[in-house]
Parts: sequence; C-alpha cells; structure tokens
Amino acid sequence: MRNGATRRVVDWGHLGFLAFMGVVVLAYLFDARAVSLKINNLLLVEPAAVIALVLIACVLPQCFKRPPLDNSGTTSDVVAAADDPVVDQDSARQRRDLIKVGALAALLGIFTVFLEEIGFDVATFLFMALGLVLCGERKWWLVLLFSAAFTLFVVYGYSTLVPYPFPMRIL
Repeated sequence: MRNGATRRVVDWGHLGFLAFMGVVVLAYLFDARAVSLKINNLLLVEPAAVIALVLIACVLPQCFKRPPLDNSGTTSDVVAAADDPVVDQDSARQRRDLIKVGALAALLGIFTVFLEEIGFDVATFLFMALGLVLCGERKWWLVLLFSAAFTLFVVYGYSTLVPYPFPMRIL
C-alpha cells in the first residue's frame, strides 16, 4: 500500500520550461565550443552557460511538490469547487501575472526594435524604468535611481567587454 505523504505532484509546465532552457543553453555552449576553443571566444559564453545550468539545477526540485494534506493528515485528491472564492482569486492572480509576462515580453521586443534608433543607453533606461513600473514598483525616485544605475553599469560594462559600437544618445 502506498503512503500518500510520499507521493509527488509534478509541475509539468515548469519542468518542460526548465528542460527547454537547459537544452538551449547546452546547444549554445556546444555550438560555441565547436567553433573555437580559444579563451577569447568563450570568455562570456562558458561561465554564463555554467551559471545558467547551476540555476536550472537549483530550481528543478521545485517542480516536484507534495500534494496538500487534509485535516486527517492524508493527501487530498479532491479538486476545489469552481465557485470557491479562493480558486477565483487564484485564477485572477494567474491571469494578471500572465498579462504582466506578456507585457514584459512585448517591452523586450520594443527594446530590441528601437535599440539603434533611440540609442542603447536611452533604450536600456526606458526598458528598466517601464519594467519596474510594470512589475509593481511605485516609488518614482527608486525607479529612476535604479534604472540610471543599471543603465550605467550595463552600458559601460558592455562597451568594455564587447567591441561592437552601439549608438548612444546621452552617454
């Protein structure tokens, strides 16, 4: 007989996404190593791939959860009723989160399209500021300060590491 407390529920969506990310990272790493094994070509790719794979491995256990326990201490396989207000609130929160993800993806697309027209520095600042506001930050001074600091760090760091001259408007 199986003990209900040892069963695990698999979050297939997150597990599939992590697997997809791992495959993409490994494919990119193997492709970069197939081109050249010189340190100049792998200076950013290899450490970033290793960090990404370690982060994936850290998140992976969260895809396997124990089912919730009922009052008797055993797992409950009962699905909540559709008219349950907790389910409705959770559903509304999931919809809002999905809309935020879509908006951030659209914002990233706009960032990449207008990167050369408005400049790398201005585009990065606007992307960060709008992304912070979209994710819920309401203190305008914090949005401006963090966006400016992040933009300075990224622009100067990127220009130091990569010789490609992105157009700048302010910096």
